[in-house]
Amino acid sequence: MSWDELVAAALIGTDRRPVEADAPPGSPEALEATLGGRGAEDRLLVASAAWTVARRAGAQAGASRTVEPVAADARPLCSAAAASRLELLLEVRELVDEWLGLADRAGVRPPPELAPALLDYAEARPERQAAVLGALGALAAWLAAREPRWAYALPVDDDVWKTGTPDQRQALLRRRRQEDPEAARALIASTWAEETWEDREAFLGELELGLSEADEPLLETALQDRRKPVRDVAAELLARLPRSAFAARAAAAARPLLRVEDGELVATLPEAEGRGRRSERLTELIAAAPLDVWTSGTNAETAGGDGAADGALAGLGLAPAQLVALPVRDDLAAAVHAGWVEAAINQRHEAWGRALGLLELLPHAEAEARAAAADDPVRAAERLRWTWGPTLSNAVVASVKRRREQGGRDIDVAFVGYRIDPATEVDHLRELGGRDIGRLCDVAAIRAAMLSEFV
Repeated sequence: MSWDELVAAALIGTDRRPVEADAPPGSPEALEATLGGRGAEDRLLVASAAWTVARRAGAQAGASRTVEPVAADARPLCSAAAASRLELLLEVRELVDEWLGLADRAGVRPPPELAPALLDYAEARPERQAAVLGALGALAAWLAAREPRWAYALPVDDDVWKTGTPDQRQALLRRRRQEDPEAARALIASTWAEETWEDREAFLGELELGLSEADEPLLETALQDRRKPVRDVAAELLARLPRSAFAARAAAAARPLLRVEDGELVATLPEAEGRGRRSERLTELIAAAPLDVWTSGTNAETAGGDGAADGALAGLGLAPAQLVALPVRDDLAAAVHAGWVEAAINQRHEAWGRALGLLELLPHAEAEARAAAADDPVRAAERLRWTWGPTLSNAVVASVKRRREQGGRDIDVAFVGYRIDPATEVDHLRELGGRDIGRLCDVAAIRAAMLSEFV
């Protein structure tokens, strides 16, 4: 009697296929006795159960292999309270980055049992990966070698550029760009003609990190791409290189569009279909031009490149603050200023940021001082996406209280809890009511407690 015969009898039926159901070889005598005297159906069921156990127990054990332990980490573990806090934060996916920053400054590491959750946390978010990998140390790569979805934690292997998925290739490119910008650029150039336009667009965007004039030739190539999304990325990056040939061409196109006349700024609408589109085109051309073209003596002094060699285009001769303060004829102030704002953000231009009220472009101390002194510190501080110092924190909290007491609910203030100094007293705000106020207070309390767990 074999297992296959038992299965066949069970499928067909013992009436049609009588079998002499026996126990497996080597079974206890008691089992043999149990089978004796039973009907065919009972003998089949008992024998099948016995054979099932025998088959499972009789499997040969697989070959064992030694797993090298992960390298020791000299950093001490964080406190039990901090570990419990991290576990809760990972469940809601909030404030984890701040926890990792505190741990890094304290020189401690998270408990290893939370490593899988941390690797999952950063899996699809490249901006989180550096902090997670730094926190886990050698453990990250050790675990990633056993779980494909954490491949971003493995040492960089340039073969991935030839054999990997688009996501793996982009992860490699990002790592290379951080470590060796020239090598990353060479990778893109090596396969540029073979890539899909979606990959060309994605890979080109990685040049934003460490963007320099050395990237200009590749970006100029991309500027001729058949696909508009690729050209748009190239144009946006080239606009951030004020000495590039692209910037010189943009300056030559934009400079004739603005002039100062009788104490006013006069804008000339470029050619386009419809006044609305001409106004949009004006904004686009101003945004693409290097900002110094408006304030310099000649275009050649700032733009550089062959496109500015004649130096024929003089600047407007005024400082950024003076230009921004000028009235603009024909209701074109919004179009002109929108172009300047976009250019200032792209070029990270401090003087123009100051003139346009873009506090995020200023040094942190100056930005916070200006926001704290503003008529509405809440609005002014909204774009300052870092942890504020005590002065601005207290000014914003006082402004929140004042706004709500006066009935102002035009802005959700929950974001304040994520940015104020954790030592700021906010509990007195709870009496104002409102879901956003409650959220503000809860987040601020969590951050204050979290800070104390690293002291």
